[in-house]
Amino acid sequence: MKHICYFDVNSHDEDMFGAVRAGAVLRMMQESANIQLYETGFSYDDMYRRGAAFLLSRINVSIYADLHPHDKLRAETWLSDCHGVVFNRFYKLYRGDDLAAEGASAWGLVGVEDRKIRRVSEIDTDIHSDTDTVGIDMPKRLSHKDLEFTLCGERTVYYSDCDINGHMNNTVYPDMLFSFSPEARAKQKSRVVSFNISFISEAVCGEELKVYTAEKDGIRCFRTVRGDGQINAEAEFIIE
Repeated sequence: MKHICYFDVNSHDEDMFGAVRAGAVLRMMQESANIQLYETGFSYDDMYRRGAAFLLSRINVSIYADLHPHDKLRAETWLSDCHGVVFNRFYKLYRGDDLAAEGASAWGLVGVEDRKIRRVSEIDTDIHSDTDTVGIDMPKRLSHKDLEFTLCGERTVYYSDCDINGHMNNTVYPDMLFSFSPEARAKQKSRVVSFNISFISEAVCGEELKVYTAEKDGIRCFRTVRGDGQINAEAEFIIE
């Protein structure tokens, strides 16, 4: 079952050249899903009080339109083919009749205390799956074993980055990683047209992340590593 809601693009979401940041696009997608959960009596906060939380495993987003403040967008989101321990969620954003962005994501539901993965069959909601698809692939786990990464900086996980789980919210990653790109560091006018992120381990409040980058076939790759040496996330960006 698709859920539809509407957003006015916020002027605080624009970059130094007046275009809307990739992180803002992801926030609108995520918020459409949060609204669907809330309106069906199964909000994120309700789940947390019941001892469980959705964690994003991987997401693939393509941004087709050059969005700007005060654009009016229609968001569509739905679950599809959820099975085992994976909740698949899809998103579309429209500006008028034009498709502005779309995304595909895979989530897991995890116990807050025991950290055990919950199966889809354990969750009883009024949200029914929809068979519609998007024009991009469901993201697979990224692996950059053959790439030579270069350390490009460090990033502290600040209090303001964190969600109710106490770790960096997934919507922070697109803008955080893009800030380490050569284009952003050179203050070039550019924008993210797609990003694909795999989340491997949580980055908790106060964590010092090392950010590494590499390039392959025009794709900017990133890897973030926690203080204990564990990989936090891997990502691929297309920037123009």
